[in-house]
Amino acid sequence: MKSEILNIIAKTIEIKTEELRMDQTFEELEIDSILFIRMVVQCETTFSMQFEDEMLLMSCFPVLGDFVNYVDQRRG
Repeated sequence: MKSEILNIIAKTIEIKTEELRMDQTFEELEIDSILFIRMVVQCETTFSMQFEDEMLLMSCFPVLGDFVNYVDQRRG
């Protein structure tokens, strides 16, 4: 499951999945708010889940691993 989420992120920011590390920040990956929302929408669509409104801020996820874990947990 986590590898699927990483694939979505990698595809969105156009890098290889192997280049992603769970301790990277969105800033380090040069992910801006537009790319962040694209990742959110793709995860919601792919996994039939929905982000809570208060979690639609990049600042809620200090590192990539936090985002991956959140999606993983919301998916159930």
